[in-house]
Amino acid sequence: MFILKQIPDDFYVKELIELGFIKQGYKCFLLKKRNYTTFKALDLISKISNIKINDFGYAGNKDKNAITEQFVSVKTSKNLENIQIKDIQLEFLGYLDKKISLGGNLGNYFEITVRNLDKKYKKINNIVNYFDEQRFSKNNVLVGKLLLQKKFKEICEILNLDKKNPIGSLNNINKKLLRLYLHSYQSYIFNKAVAFYLKNKYKNYETVTYSLGELIFVNKFENKKFPLISFDTKLNKIYSEILNEEEIKLEQFLIRQFPYLIDETHYREIFAKVKNFKILSYEKDELNPGKFKQKISFELSKGSYATILIKQMYPL
Repeated sequence: MFILKQIPDDFYVKELIELGFIKQGYKCFLLKKRNYTTFKALDLISKISNIKINDFGYAGNKDKNAITEQFVSVKTSKNLENIQIKDIQLEFLGYLDKKISLGGNLGNYFEITVRNLDKKYKKINNIVNYFDEQRFSKNNVLVGKLLLQKKFKEICEILNLDKKNPIGSLNNINKKLLRLYLHSYQSYIFNKAVAFYLKNKYKNYETVTYSLGELIFVNKFENKKFPLISFDTKLNKIYSEILNEEEIKLEQFLIRQFPYLIDETHYREIFAKVKNFKILSYEKDELNPGKFKQKISFELSKGSYATILIKQMYPL
């Protein structure tokens, strides 16, 4: 069985983004981090600099167990590059005319070392575009479902918040974090729908289990999109069956207590193309005697997961 992220150096990711610099405006930094989520790194920077975390702009969340580089923006006169935090570095690049927003990147470049191998694996050109474990950490999916069910006191118990005024307590936490819970549930439904579709359409497939069920992989490519379900989604048979199993109705996606959580239906490609794939090396694995390691590099469009590529390329 392959081993991924045995050490942080095995997983490197750099954000791909287009930036146009101007003379004054929002400061833009390259954030380099190791063993931190994006949110945790910015939370530490926020506390040291006395800048509200919501004032920082960034395009996406990067893995914790990795070495990552991404771009952040903030309007400040402070020299944040002088902040000293272990395994976190800020490099000032210039000024932007607007704040970097979620989804504002083009994609990501990866260099990954996969360990504990018995043979060399060949490149792949496409992946099934599932969401992976990073989206579903801790109780994200459960909290997302409880939001839809309006069980706000239960959410406060899970998140260790004051239950006396649950709506007020939830409104006081970071809005991006609260949205992440709902997005996690939408992502879980998307994964279930794609797996069901592929399993019933193709005879030859690989099954990989993960924390929330199973992922079905096929060596195919279709230009097809599935919805990230919301209040206005037009349900097909697959989504209707899944929502019945979940005992969730479309109208529950209208959460009037938290109107900023409500979005119209977005669609996601069920397959993603892999760009500029290279096998950089294949050699003995010094951490796992008698085994080999393979280092690969590639690019994926924003929202696609490198860990899904690994699961599809190196089946168990």
